[in-house]
Amino acid sequence: MNPMEREVLSWREWQVLQALVKTYVALGVPVGSRTLLDREILGISAATIRNTLAALEEKEYLHQPHTSAGRIPTDKGYRLYVEQCVDRDSALPEGEGAQLRQHLTDQLPEGGVDEILGQLAQVIGQVSNQLGLVMAPAFEQGIFQKVELVKLSEQRLLLVLTIHQGSVRSLVIEVGTRTSQRDLEILSAQINQRLQGLTMAQIRASMRERMASLETGDPQLLRVISEEIEGLHRAGPGDLHVAGTRNICLQPEFRDPQRMAELIDLVEKKAVLAQMLQRRQGMVVTIGREHEALEMQLCSVVTASYEVDGALGVIGVIGPTRMPYARVVALVNYMACRAAEFVG
Repeated sequence: MNPMEREVLSWREWQVLQALVKTYVALGVPVGSRTLLDREILGISAATIRNTLAALEEKEYLHQPHTSAGRIPTDKGYRLYVEQCVDRDSALPEGEGAQLRQHLTDQLPEGGVDEILGQLAQVIGQVSNQLGLVMAPAFEQGIFQKVELVKLSEQRLLLVLTIHQGSVRSLVIEVGTRTSQRDLEILSAQINQRLQGLTMAQIRASMRERMASLETGDPQLLRVISEEIEGLHRAGPGDLHVAGTRNICLQPEFRDPQRMAELIDLVEKKAVLAQMLQRRQGMVVTIGREHEALEMQLCSVVTASYEVDGALGVIGVIGPTRMPYARVVALVNYMACRAAEFVG
């Protein structure tokens, strides 16, 4: 414990807080002094434990849901526990890591990046018994491979952009001009010649200048295509793979149907989650009311970034704040370290 926290909690208070967090995570019900006495070796009496629990509640590290109930950790209590007890560089035991790697090798499909990322989300959700998350490597660092333009109707086009390693974005564009499929193929070839091998960040910074040098193409059409390609670097719902919703539904913290519906709605829409994950680099643990979205304030999120060809993605877990943090951090670390092997 660092010197600052020693001034806040006595050693006895810290011992009792650790014991209560571990016991509550294991049992899922409010914890009283008798339970702690039976389960943990604290070397103090039940009366001393009761007094210590009362002191921790006064300092807002614990909460008593009902007068006759035991106590549960608050977000503040979890945060102190994570900061002081959880090694963010921790690894899975060697045997378990080898077993999980074999499981990944057996389960992950051959084929496109999207299928692999979706299966990774399923595996981490299954192993953690929480909600598994995998964000595709950021388009911003991705290397342009090709663009295809397909005529859908007189004034509607399908733009399909492929990044190195197979990541694909597609969108329908409304244009105020008519053009033939043959003209679109010529235009696609010219765009590809000018953009191939560049990162999306480089393209975003120089797209207008590169398109201005094209010898063919309607200026209005070129402007619309330029704007759409420039905007494709932003993380979107299609970049996020989520699996294990059933695991969340079975957690006692989400017995309230309204709370559950709000969280599922957030997960299904993905946009808020995608924007949140895009800002997380390295190992990050956020707890309860540390989240801006109200739907997330019963949850903790543990994520780690992974790298593929210089592009950063994110892998992680969403679960209730009553989470086995050390175990989940080790699992997320392992999956992040292994992700590039399967995605690259």
